Amino acid sequence: MTTEQILKLAETCGFGVEPDERLSDGKPLNYWECDEEQLLKFAQQIRKQTIDEILTSLKEVPNPDANRTAINRIMSI
Repeated sequence: MTTEQILKLAETCGFGVEPDERLSDGKPLNYWECDEEQLLKFAQQIRKQTIDEILTSLKEVPNPDANRTAINRIMSI
């Protein structure tokens, strides 16, 4: 996932964004705040998207038997 995708996901999971300070280049240094439920939702979404990316990559590899074994191991986690 890109940095932008991770930050967008944090927003959709309900993290609060508060501009706290400014960096030396003038950009805001954002302070992220969330409760336990939001943090767990965020972590679960990161895990799901990472597994989806891995599965997509494995499907493109030419050895179908090895892919099936790897996919089954990942899905059982």
